[in-house]
Amino acid sequence: MGRAYRFVTRWELPAPRERCWVELVRFADPGAAESWWPGVSVPVPPARLAPGERLVLAVRSPLGYQLRTRLRLTEVDPLHTLAAESAGDLRGAGRIELASLGPDRTAVVFHWNVSTEKSWMNATASMLHAAFVWAHRVVMARGEQALRARLRTRT
Repeated sequence: MGRAYRFVTRWELPAPRERCWVELVRFADPGAAESWWPGVSVPVPPARLAPGERLVLAVRSPLGYQLRTRLRLTEVDPLHTLAAESAGDLRGAGRIELASLGPDRTAVVFHWNVSTEKSWMNATASMLHAAFVWAHRVVMARGEQALRARLRTRT
């Protein structure tokens, strides 16, 4: 069994919840020209955004390794919640929650409760746990910075 990780990341964004939702959903859109999130892509997008749909999420760690996880959407509540079960390199569940903090401010909270399935990660978890946590924080911080820039430039 893999090493368990529980991450909660909160972004407070200077945009209405509707704009934030559109950009988060656009990230997994099969027609999107590019991924705005550095190091993160959706090589296999869902056919539509609905419970039961499947997609593949790929993450390039700042430490050089790549994680690929197959997601099955479990909850889609537009403007509020997007949740999925995860299999592949990471097994568990993830959830994104959006909440308005005012007319032009939104909290986006990511919950990621997973265990690693890669044998090398499990074998080195006792030594590299802090590095894996750091890498997750860097990926999330890059995503927040990129989404902030996108919200400034896109209408």
